[in-house]
Amino acid sequence: MTRLQAVGVMLVALGLIYALLYAAWLRKGRDHASAAIAAERTRMASDHDKEASAVKEKPAQVTAEGTYVSTTTAQSRLERVAVEGLGNRAKATIIISRGDVDELVRIDRQGESSVIIPAGRLLSVRRDRGMVGKFVGAPRLVVLQWRAENDDIYETGFLPRYKADVDRVESALWWHTGDTSDALREPPTDQHTEGTTTS
Repeated sequence: MTRLQAVGVMLVALGLIYALLYAAWLRKGRDHASAAIAAERTRMASDHDKEASAVKEKPAQVTAEGTYVSTTTAQSRLERVAVEGLGNRAKATIIISRGDVDELVRIDRQGESSVIIPAGRLLSVRRDRGMVGKFVGAPRLVVLQWRAENDDIYETGFLPRYKADVDRVESALWWHTGDTSDALREPPTDQHTEGTTTS
């Protein structure tokens, strides 16, 4: 085999590998298509735009700055959702509008589409030490589990910038979940009240 032939074989092999990878990426996008319901098409391009469009907290709202970590499938917490950039980490602001059934949770992500979870789709909320893309020492990551239209279940992680906001976000979401586990049958204890720093 000549050198030219060897190069040709190598290029064909590389082409086949890239074709297979692209096919796998497309298949993953189809598998996660139901998660696209949570993505709003508007995008926040920069910190300046983010500040200009920031929502001032109202009495029926809780807002917190932080990091949108990722959205994964509940079945496999290491599997990022491929559609609408839902698997991409970004600086973000979470807005919880209590009483708004259509937009209970809104996560405005810098440079990415906003994530919106209606009240009727939120299943549970918990603290965790991390998820794919971000791990922290203490259980400060707020993980929202929600259901898509076709009953696929996903998990979205948000890491508040300030420790005190972990309690505020968790408490605001606690009353709206559909979780009926023992942990959620009783009201939150003092460790979940606003202003505590226990994590």
